[in-house]
Amino acid sequence: IQLYLTKRMDPLISVIIPAHNEEKYLGKTLESIQKQDFLNYEVIVVCNGCTDQTENLAQNHSVKTLNLEEANVCLARNAGAQQAQGELLLFLDADTLLEPSSLKVIFSTFTKKHAVATTKSQPDLPHFKYQLVTRFKNFYNQTNLYQGCSGALICRKDDFHSVGGYPMNLRVKEHRKLTIKLKKLGKYKVINTNVFTSMRRFEQWGLAKSTFFWINQWARNYLSGLKDSKYEIIR
Repeated sequence: IQLYLTKRMDPLISVIIPAHNEEKYLGKTLESIQKQDFLNYEVIVVCNGCTDQTENLAQNHSVKTLNLEEANVCLARNAGAQQAQGELLLFLDADTLLEPSSLKVIFSTFTKKHAVATTKSQPDLPHFKYQLVTRFKNFYNQTNLYQGCSGALICRKDDFHSVGGYPMNLRVKEHRKLTIKLKKLGKYKVINTNVFTSMRRFEQWGLAKSTFFWINQWARNYLSGLKDSKYEIIR
């Protein structure tokens, strides 16, 4: 199909990347997007509360760049969506890499019956313990035990705006909140392509602390709605 081979004036997919002091990771993420075999896309990097060279790095990669003074990941994603021209939105973490065929697979398999989707994930480090972590995440997403996010979340722009976008008061579990709202409009899907996500939090905290933290966040979210979190701002 020529659609994948010819750049169009209007993009079909808008890749929105919130970035809070991500100069160490953003370059590789943008390079993975530039290697895509699907050309009908745009990239919007939303620098939120940055004090490093993230914005300059994004500009050097010739992508659309927004600059927000406040470090707020939900505000950043919503701001990116407001500027998006694509009919599909792909919210991608700044430390998460795509396979070369990811955009093409997303566009061809995210059908009208779907309202929200994620991808499979792989760790950016080869350690077996990290492989287990991502395999478990893939398992509970693919079996619909939880319907979470791999570091990439896909939806339609019209649907995103119709449900009000991301909630502005959350630092974690914001993908889950949006997914619940979007599921009222259609099905959830795990798209058969991988993203390679950073294991930096597991490296800093250790596997036990990281696992306990996320179980605690899940339980608090289930019981009380997770109105606050001690999760540091990293996106």
